[in-house]
Formats: sequence, structure tokens, C-alpha cells
Amino acid sequence: MKSILGMAILLSYVLVLLLIGSYGARMTGKTREEYFMAGRGLGSIAVFMTLFATNITAFTIIGQAGFAYHVGFGAYGYVIGWSIFVTPFTYYLIGYRSWLLGKRFGYATQPQVFGGILNSRAVSLLFLFLLLYYTLPYLVVSIIGGGLAFSTISDGLIPYWLAAALIVGVSLLYTVPAGMRGTAWTDIFQGALFLVISVLLLAALVKPLGGFAAITERVARERPDLLQRALSPELAPANWFSFSFINSIAVIVFPQIFTRIMASRNSRSLKQVTLFYPAAMALIFGISTLLGVWGAVSIPGLLGKESDNIVPLLISRHLSPLWTVLGLLMILAIVKSSIDSQLLTVAHLVTDDLIAPYKQIPPGQAVLWGRIVLVCFSAAAFFIALLRPAAILTIAAFAFSGFSIMLPVMIGVLYWPRANKYGTCAALILPAIVLHLWYLELLPPWSTFGLMPVVPAFFLSAFTLIAVSLLTPPPPAALQKKTFGFFSRIFER
Repeated sequence: MKSILGMAILLSYVLVLLLIGSYGARMTGKTREEYFMAGRGLGSIAVFMTLFATNITAFTIIGQAGFAYHVGFGAYGYVIGWSIFVTPFTYYLIGYRSWLLGKRFGYATQPQVFGGILNSRAVSLLFLFLLLYYTLPYLVVSIIGGGLAFSTISDGLIPYWLAAALIVGVSLLYTVPAGMRGTAWTDIFQGALFLVISVLLLAALVKPLGGFAAITERVARERPDLLQRALSPELAPANWFSFSFINSIAVIVFPQIFTRIMASRNSRSLKQVTLFYPAAMALIFGISTLLGVWGAVSIPGLLGKESDNIVPLLISRHLSPLWTVLGLLMILAIVKSSIDSQLLTVAHLVTDDLIAPYKQIPPGQAVLWGRIVLVCFSAAAFFIALLRPAAILTIAAFAFSGFSIMLPVMIGVLYWPRANKYGTCAALILPAIVLHLWYLELLPPWSTFGLMPVVPAFFLSAFTLIAVSLLTPPPPAALQKKTFGFFSRIFER
């Protein structure tokens, strides 16, 4: 970290981001459509890389490795078991129909799509509130992970609070001027960067740990529990099913993912994502799982959320100073490629779906409002990150749960003409309340049937949508025709 070469590498990385952001700012028009949606012109490579890089957060390389440190190789299937297939399928299941509506009616966000289908301001506001509420902790995860890594790899030279501030500050420097187009381009750069470095890092660690065979034998000898899922209580079948379930279905609900799908130039881009996404996800989660398991025998004794530091500790203890810098570069690229998209999407939601309906914003000021919101939200996330309220995996699980229970509503409204605003509002509110009661332990543990609370909450959401919609008046025929008549014309061609 103290070497001139190390500082030059880090400064070059920051400089590239700023140059990309500056170029993106020059190429971006002054309208909100240009700033927040890149003029709906993202091509196939940009869509794939921005979806992949945006979805890879500190949870992936820091939280996943920390979890594998305690439970072993079973952490891989626990987190990614279904998601490498189900997640890209939901991109098409939800994304394609939403994208079609966006092209036809100008929708850009979930509040606009689902509030527009049902012609309900209440539905729009509920989507807006819940998306903001669950995005904040997920954003905090990225800041915590990046701050921990930066501080640990610098041997405490840069304290956690300053590291977190630097990560947020640099993200703002290129996100505020560049908008969607610039952040998509930085996602291509950062996504490629952390993929390449993560593969090389894994290979570099093999030698100082004694070779692949030796470290595997050491794991079997010293920590056989890490090789058997049945020996880890955290990986009990009910927990395994629950987390794999929510991790696979939550991603499409992330507003930063949904908005990038809506910004695609054409539907072919969405189809191509489903081909390459599984392989990329399998690779990066496999690397983080191996790092966690190797760390368990190489640096034993970490307790609780201390294990979130295992990747930086492996790098700083076993590799050269140059690798220390490259490892930090990998973690920063992972963290910042998600932070920038989350910040921009939150600014988009607040500007277009909260402020604009109640305050007339001149076209020339919409982008300015978005930038102000972006800065304010980033400050709030930074101060929460300073508190480190829980381990990264715990925070991510709560956010994932909240997003997951919104999926039945999205599917129902897009595919079932009988779904109405009453059923939608009830299906958004009731499961969210019950989910919080479970997390606050105000409901008895047996009421989840041994599963994570999100699973019964998910099915409660689906049941509530169907039951309340059937018990209340259907949407007007003209409103149904607007959406489903349009779908019929598209799919009958």
C-alpha cells in the first residue's frame, strides 16, 4: 500500500473511472431519459456487464467468503444453488414484459410499470417506499464490505470510516455527472477487472498455502466439518431451501437491476444475458467460497462478523505488497460497481416517482434534482455503514427477503388480468408487516414451519393478491385492454 507502484495502480484505477465518467457526462443529454436511462440505448454487452457487475456486491466476495469460513463448501450451493438458473429466467419472465410496456408507454421504474398497469397512485407509492426501504441496507452492505477491505489491507493505515468515505466519495465523483450511460461503461470496466483479478488471485494463493492438494488435505484433516453440509447447522435443509429460494428470486426486484433491463436497446439483449449470466455467477461465487474455506484453516479463530475480513487477511498475510494492491483493486471494483448503480437508481426513483408527481420540475432541472437526491442518500447510507449493525450476510438476507416477497405481485400484475389495485396493495403491505414481526421475534418461531420467514411470507403475498383481487371489483375493461390487449398483439405476431 505504501509503495509508489501501489499508489500509482490505485490512482490509475480512480483516474480511469473519472475519465469514463467524464466522457459519459459529455455523451449524456440533459433530459431525465438520457441521464437516468441512457436514452434506453444499452446494447448487449453493456446490459450483460452492467447486470452482472451491479449484482456482484460486497456480499459476493466478502460476505460469501465470510460465510464459507464458518460452514464450508456447502455455502456455495446455499447461496447460488438455484440462482444461476432461476435469476436469469426471471430477467426474461419479468423483464421482457416490463421492457415492452416501457417502450410502449414510457415506463422506466417499478412504480411506473405496476402503478401504470393498475392506474393506481397508491400502488406506485407502495412500490416506491418498499424499494427504497430495502435498497438502503443493501447499499450499506457494499459500503461496509469495501470499508473493511480497504482498512484491513492497508494494515489500519486508513481507518474504516475514512475508507468508507473514500469509496462513497469516488463513486459520487463519476456517478453524479455521468448518469446511467457512464455507470454502465464503468460497470464494463470494473466487471472485467474484478473477474480477471479474482481468477489470478485464487491462483496466486495456491502456492503459499502449499498447493491445491495440500490445502484440501489440510481442510479434511483440521476442519472436516467444512466438507460435509450435514455437519453445519446453518445449512440444514430448511435453511438451505429458504436462502437458495430467496437469493434466486430477489434479484429481478432490485430496482437497479430492473431499471437497467428497462434501459436495454432491444429484447435480444435480455435473451443473451440468460446465456452468459450463469457461467459468470458460478465462477465468482466459486472463487469466494474457496477463499473462505482456505481461510478457515490458514487463519483460524475468527468469530462472528470478524470473518467478513477473511479475504483481505489472506491477501495481506500470504501475498506480496503488489498482490495486496491488486486484491484491494478487485474488492473496490466489486463494491463500487454496485454502489454507483444503487445510488443512481434511488435518485431516479425519488426524482421521478416521489417528487415529480407533486412538484412541477422543469425539464432542465430534473437532472439537478436527481443529483441532489443521489448525494443525500449516499450520506445516509455512509452514516449507517459506520454503525455496522450486523454481519454482511445478515443484512443482505433481510434486504433479499423484503425484495423477494414483492415478486408475486410483479408476476401477478404482469400475467393475470384479474389482479387489481386492492389485491396488489394488500399483497405488498400484509407480508411486509408479517416479515418484520418474524424478524423482531414477535411471532413464535414455529409459525415459519422451520423455514426462513421469507418463504411463508412469499406464499402469503401470492395468496393475498389472489384472494383480495377475487373478492373485490376487477380492473375496468379498458384498463385491462390497455395492457393485456397490447401483450396479445405482441405475442400473436
